[in-house]
Amino acid sequence: MRRVALGASSMKKLRELVVSVFGLGLLGASLAWRLTSTGKAGEVAGWSRNPVTLEAAFRRGIITRACASAEECASLGDVIVLAVPVRAMEELSLRIVRSVRPTAAVFDLGSTKSEIGATLSSIWGGRYAGFHPMAGKERGGLENAFPDLFLESVCAVVPFTGTYPEVTALAEELALALGGCPLLIGADEHDAAVACISHLPLVISAALSLLAGGEMGKYPSLAALSAGGFRDTTRVAAGPAWLGADMVSGNGSQVRRLAEEFKRLLDELLSSDSEELESRLSDAAAARDRVLSAKEAWLRGSKERQG
Repeated sequence: MRRVALGASSMKKLRELVVSVFGLGLLGASLAWRLTSTGKAGEVAGWSRNPVTLEAAFRRGIITRACASAEECASLGDVIVLAVPVRAMEELSLRIVRSVRPTAAVFDLGSTKSEIGATLSSIWGGRYAGFHPMAGKERGGLENAFPDLFLESVCAVVPFTGTYPEVTALAEELALALGGCPLLIGADEHDAAVACISHLPLVISAALSLLAGGEMGKYPSLAALSAGGFRDTTRVAAGPAWLGADMVSGNGSQVRRLAEEFKRLLDELLSSDSEELESRLSDAAAARDRVLSAKEAWLRGSKERQG
């Protein structure tokens, strides 16, 4: 595909640009709100399929301009942020592609990247990069948005073959504007990693919730006895069902690969004698500490590199 020069807008800082946000649920509205409340963008235009949501976002100052159509919102943006469900991104992109400025950069907030990224790259070319802030809440929607959602979060920046360097740089700038830390990563590695720390945990959480729901019919005291362990391990099962379905269907091969390994480990734990089980549980606690400590070290290093 012939390169379209990003022109003067690519030389500007984010605070001088118009950011157009498509989808004003938890992530889209929180992103927009952070940019408007901090002045990190010149203007934040917004569009939602739901006129009530759009009006509420404008009234609350989450966006600075409410757009009556997706095409209008597309025509305004120097930065296009697709915060709609992954299943809707291709259709929306094809709808607005003729309205978007040739100088605009395009990012998506989807939690998977390999499959949808290939699709979006074929539509947007070098103007596109994946963008995935590792933050959220179990309850979605505009009513649960808040501008500090992304503080201290890691924001995966996922370039594809042909992504323009200035688009990648702008994505990293956006991550910092949200209060997060950018992590440059390939699509395949991204999907393999999030399958382990986000997508498979959702499936396990859902399975445990379904199990408890069934067992409660046999043992009514189960609900009264439920406490922090059940609440914490099933929290993500309370999230929007469509979001979980998009995660698993869009990253199915990685989730299934890890599910098989998870089942192997579960069988190993259940077949261990008391001494072996105690040892493996100690290993599990140490492994958890290593993962969380490594993240903290990475965040410290990232902040030091940013100055």
